[in-house]
Amino acid sequence: MAFSKDTIRLVVQFKDFNGISIVPQDIKLVIYDTKKEILETITTNIIQESGSFYHDYETPDKDFIFEYSGFFNMKKVLARQKVMVKFTKGED
Repeated sequence: MAFSKDTIRLVVQFKDFNGISIVPQDIKLVIYDTKKEILETITTNIIQESGSFYHDYETPDKDFIFEYSGFFNMKKVLARQKVMVKFTKGED
């Protein structure tokens, strides 16, 4: 859970089929609303650190999905996650 208008860190660690960390090329981050409509595409300020990639992102007012994608050995790799956004703690 995240609070609306808060800055959160969106993190991904790509791994191969054997569980070994990989470093894809051409990484991008796409933000979707819950209806799978693209809200934003981010290709800059994606930081690589210790086998992970991250981007600090200011949350919208509603739940969203983030998707990291890139290419490894000329094949597309991606990861998605839904983030639930609330205005206050304890809100349903």
